[in-house]
Formats: sequence, structure tokens, C-alpha cells
Amino acid sequence: MSDEIRSILAAVDRDPRQAKRVAVKAVTLARLMGARLELFLCDAETAYTGKHQYEPAAAARASQSSLMESRQYLENLRRGLAGDVEISLCVACESPLYESIVSAVRRRRPDLVVRGAAAGAALDPNDWELVSACPVPLLLTRGQPWNPRPLIAAAVDVSPGESDSLTHTILRAAASFARAAEGRVELLHASGLEAEFPSRRAALAGRAREAGLQGAECRVIAGEPADALRQFCLSRNYDLIALGALTHRKTLAALAGTMTGRLIESLDTDFLLVKQAPAHAA
Repeated sequence: MSDEIRSILAAVDRDPRQAKRVAVKAVTLARLMGARLELFLCDAETAYTGKHQYEPAAAARASQSSLMESRQYLENLRRGLAGDVEISLCVACESPLYESIVSAVRRRRPDLVVRGAAAGAALDPNDWELVSACPVPLLLTRGQPWNPRPLIAAAVDVSPGESDSLTHTILRAAASFARAAEGRVELLHASGLEAEFPSRRAALAGRAREAGLQGAECRVIAGEPADALRQFCLSRNYDLIALGALTHRKTLAALAGTMTGRLIESLDTDFLLVKQAPAHAA
């Protein structure tokens, strides 16, 4: 990802409370980063119904009506937000939802997507698909406001054979958010083998220096990674956790069962999910 976030796309739903939480978080981030913001709403239900409509003209009318209603919904949402951020609107009537969001990302080319996630609930299949398919960093928010100087965790795997490129991308992303919000970053790695702790801690410190995070706290946590990190993150009350989105998994069930999936579904904090930069972008 780019170290500088100049454009943010906030993908909101029809639930007014959820939409407001996502929009407020996106406005806050846009203000911190000096970025433009685009509110995006897709009516996937009408689009799905239209695919099974026997009369193409009726389906087209329903789609057009949906787009008008969606734009009005976003206009109302925008009016309730702070006026010091440049906010544009984008609507769609397409199905499935995650493909519409990805299509909007490819057209609009934001540097970050913000999407809501219900507190205390599992992600729905569309959002898991979005985690896998989103081509830019994805911030999943439960809507809680951050502390004035937010505490950000960067959870990385520095085991031998793991991707240094992905680790570097995660750390750069965390550092970018910390600079914008005047927060601080802690590097986290979990291991079940105590004998590995000194080498893993040294590896964390090295990766921190490479990412411009000299002086950041490097913590090696004992135990099975998902459980150990979950317990540790609960005790630290992080505002944001940055980690890798694993796109090589073959099924949603496999993705949900990864460390990333288990953390997302068991912690009510915000998550920044990043992917390994292409070789030509490194």
C-alpha cells in the first residue's frame, strides 16, 4: 500500500445507525490524513431480484428507482457529517455486494476502504469475500471512537519462511496510521516455543527499523497465535489492529479459521487488513 492515503471509500449499508458509524469513522480518518472521502452504497437485494425478473423493463425501472433512493439516502447521510472534509457520493445496484464494492474500488481507485462490522457478531459471507477480494487495504470498524493518541497493534509473523514483504507492508500501514493520528505502534508476534523468543524478538526489532518504527515496542507472546494474541489484545485495548488478509485460502470456512479470521470474530476493535504488495511495487 502507499504510505500516503489520499482517497477513502466508505462502503455503507441501509441500516442508518451502522451507516452513520462507518461514515463518522471514515470522516475522522479523512480529516487526519487530509484525504478525500467517497460514500458508496449498493442495493444488492434489488439487483438480485432483478436478475430473476421475467420482465427486463420492470427490472430496469426497479434498478433506476433504487439508484435514486440510494443517492437520496447518501445525501441525507452526508448532511449529518462534519463539513470540513470533501465528500462525494457513489451508488450502485449490483449483485453480489462484495463484487460491487470491489468494482467501485477498481473504478474509483481509493487508497483505503472502510466497511462496518457488527459488534459481537461474525462477519457475513459477503464481507468475508470482500476481505479476500479487496485490492486495497480494508479497515473493518465496529464504530468505537479512538483514543486521542491511539494505540495500534501490528500483528506479524516473523517465523522462518514467512513473507518479509507482507510483514513490511503491515508495518508500513500501521506506521502511516500512527503518524496521521499521533499514535504509537506495538509489534506483536506469537510463538509456542520459548526457545525461539530471543530470535523472534530480534527479528521484530529488525523489521521495525526497516519500516521506520525505531523504538516501537516489540512483543513476543507465548502460546498458540490466535488464542494468545486474542487474550493479549483484550488486555491492551488497542484502537486498531493491523494484520494480513490471507487471500490464498480456497474457501470462506478456511479464511474464517485463520488467525486473522479468529481475531476479527472475537475482538470488537477496528482491523486494518492489508495484502502483500506486488513484486513490481515493492
